[in-house]
Amino acid sequence: MPSPTTWQEKAQQKRTTAAAKIPVEWLIPSSDLTRLQATYTNMLSIPEQTGLLTPLDIEITSTGSATALLSSLASQKYTAEEVTLAFCKRAAIAQQLVSCLTETFFFEALTRARALDAHLRTTGRTMGPLHGLPISLKDSFNIASIHTSLGLVAFLDRPPASQNSSLVTVLLAAGAVLYVKTNIPQTMMTCDSENHVFGRVLNPYRTNLTAGGSSGGEGALLALRGSILGVGTDVAGSIRIPALCCGGVGFKPSAGRVPYGGVAGSGRPGLVGGIPAVAGPMGHEVRDMELFMRTVCEARARAEDVDDGVVGMRWKLKIGWYREDASRPLHPNMARTMKRAVARLQGAGHTVVDITDLMPSMADANAMAWRLFSMDPDRTAEGHLRRSGEPPIASLKISYPVEESLPEPSLRELYDLNVRKDDIAARVRRLWLQNDLDVILAPGYQSCAVPHDTYGMPVYTVFFSLIDYPACVLPFGKADALQDLHEARDVDYVPAYKPEEVEGAPCHIQLVGRRMKDELLVQHAKVVEAVLRGGY
Repeated sequence: MPSPTTWQEKAQQKRTTAAAKIPVEWLIPSSDLTRLQATYTNMLSIPEQTGLLTPLDIEITSTGSATALLSSLASQKYTAEEVTLAFCKRAAIAQQLVSCLTETFFFEALTRARALDAHLRTTGRTMGPLHGLPISLKDSFNIASIHTSLGLVAFLDRPPASQNSSLVTVLLAAGAVLYVKTNIPQTMMTCDSENHVFGRVLNPYRTNLTAGGSSGGEGALLALRGSILGVGTDVAGSIRIPALCCGGVGFKPSAGRVPYGGVAGSGRPGLVGGIPAVAGPMGHEVRDMELFMRTVCEARARAEDVDDGVVGMRWKLKIGWYREDASRPLHPNMARTMKRAVARLQGAGHTVVDITDLMPSMADANAMAWRLFSMDPDRTAEGHLRRSGEPPIASLKISYPVEESLPEPSLRELYDLNVRKDDIAARVRRLWLQNDLDVILAPGYQSCAVPHDTYGMPVYTVFFSLIDYPACVLPFGKADALQDLHEARDVDYVPAYKPEEVEGAPCHIQLVGRRMKDELLVQHAKVVEAVLRGGY
């Protein structure tokens, strides 16, 4: 077969190769798949309906949390092989439904799972705190012998990774099983996870809506229970946005807390004083965020950071409520969600104070962040597209217009941007201390998930990336056109508010902690999660 010559042929060849790695016995018959996609927009219950999962597969993948599943693995209720097989099968089904994967390595995963089982049988000890737990990874993490293409045609000719990213090494040493890498947007600079190689990630709640980005494959895979714990990256909201779109939990740590060495990117490295990208967990419950951070960071927090009863962490929280930025009015679904969250927290005895007027402009901060993202004078990411000939995806033209000319960056401008960034961080720190806050409550986006290619700028998430504050997104409620109607206002909604298109989509809240106080934020998020779930 002659070598592909066009970008379309290269992309098609990669898709064919990737699809062939799914075992035939895990494939949904094409006629059934066509019928399902034509009949359903909500895919959440489809994996169980395919007949491809055994009762044991369904039981395992329906486990509420990674923490609970690890307990079952340690007690040998399930073997690592059984657990890995169940998640491999369910991930394969999810891929066929919503295009959430890039690379699969099921055989290697099952081989490792058997080795872990043998270790537990012979020694009576687990390999580590993540023994036998399947963990999914965003495509940008390098795994030795596995390709990292980032969904770019220009990267398809690159050889497989020669070594692991630092975090991959840590996860393997802790006993994890790696089995899939997940889909991302072209260049990773947009909130819609689509590329010309692996296609568009669909939202399992409503396939007409975005799954978010840039860790969109993770968000969709988790929603379909094809993963119980995943890892994404975040520089402007790329963990939190897929979590809020797909009804999951996502935690963005402070920079430097989670190993980031060896993570691939499409841009030019070396910008000093920019916005640091971080790696962080995505899952179903806050306690799994705690599990990940404790394992990966090997944190030894002070007693006051982890025990509600120790002086230093109040029994009741003082919460700063940020209502909205004037440039991005909350859609009725999120306005109702935030008010409900505040009412529940107050009802549980927590103090909520409005800090909206004290906060810097998030719209201004967003513009500053995007200018920092554009400081590469060579526009390296766009160069990858030009080299292969593939066009930019539609959503990229909104958030990162590769075809437009930008002012030439200068060293003076970089200095000025860094000064402004530090000023914003100092202002937030002052208001935090002056109001004696434990946590900030804010929207992660002005709406629930929105239709494909309309997400636009991530104003509410990039702000906290700019100042390097840890943040966590929690699911809460769903869009309900009838109830949301009471929150409708005569404002310019961005994007346009169309309740019929988002009906039933998951809503969310965002919690923010102080820089480098990640463990404390996890504990506060557990408190808030319990309140929102009605368990206070």
